Amino acid sequence: MNKFITFEGIDGCGKTTHIQLLSEYFLSKNINNIIAREPGGTKVSEKVRSILLDDKNNINSYTETLLFLSSRSQLVHEVINESIKKNIFILCDRFTDSTLSYQGFARGLDLEVLDTLNNFATLDIKPDITFILDIDILECINRKVNTNRDRMEQEGKEFLNKVKLGYLEIAKRDIKRYFVIDCNNKNINEINHEIIDHVKNYYRETITF
Repeated sequence: MNKFITFEGIDGCGKTTHIQLLSEYFLSKNINNIIAREPGGTKVSEKVRSILLDDKNNINSYTETLLFLSSRSQLVHEVINESIKKNIFILCDRFTDSTLSYQGFARGLDLEVLDTLNNFATLDIKPDITFILDIDILECINRKVNTNRDRMEQEGKEFLNKVKLGYLEIAKRDIKRYFVIDCNNKNINEINHEIIDHVKNYYRETITF
């Protein structure tokens, strides 16, 4: 058990909000935790992030994948692995499943190759729980209307639909790890309570909430 929880979903699904809410819940129970994001989370990884998300950069799918993996590798070595050693919860905004969904299902790269590369970049570290926040694509697009969209966010509806369907396929890999949270027609509190219930149930034998 790694005390490692990841959040996945298309841009605008609410990952950042619900990571923060779960972190606040942990703190209310005196449970230490840290928050990380991908790409980013370290000095090196943030520099890679700026390259990846800059809409002025024309990056091919293979280079894009390797840049995400290099950022992830640095985050794992500097932050995630160290937190696991210290027995501290880490809540991460995106991880390996983003590569499978965006570069695999949406870009069309080989999933087996991506699995191998992910394992190499992450020291084969896996999250205990991965929450996939599933929401209507148009709702996510509407949430981004008045924001400066980065290179990945500009890919359009068809691309996002492939990503969304990819996540749902990935969730079938391990029903004990993946929890698909239907965020449609629910308020933030309802979604937050559902996430907390899953976390409490998963760690019920080792942690007192």
